[in-house]
Amino acid sequence: MLKITLHDSALEFRITLEGRLTGPWVAELEQCWQTASSTTAGRRTILDLGEVDFICPDAEAVLCRMHAQGVEFLAETPIIRSLLHDICEPAPCGTVEKKAGSAP
Repeated sequence: MLKITLHDSALEFRITLEGRLTGPWVAELEQCWQTASSTTAGRRTILDLGEVDFICPDAEAVLCRMHAQGVEFLAETPIIRSLLHDICEPAPCGTVEKKAGSAP
């Protein structure tokens, strides 16, 4: 179960979640965000995950897209903070090594 609360003010649009972000709630969050994003030009958009205790892999993909579009995240628990850190940090580049005998 997930509770989604929307707070709309002149300075920011905040989505507050409580519960488990999984199953049908992932699509519900994405729909709320897509609908809201059409009206948030020039304002901060914040996703408050302070009361979330689980995030499934499908939700991680949605959060990654949200972050890429400028949504800021708030989290309280170490596990959710760690997960958000992994989502928000760019993946490290791999090292490409030259094959022996190939041209420089």
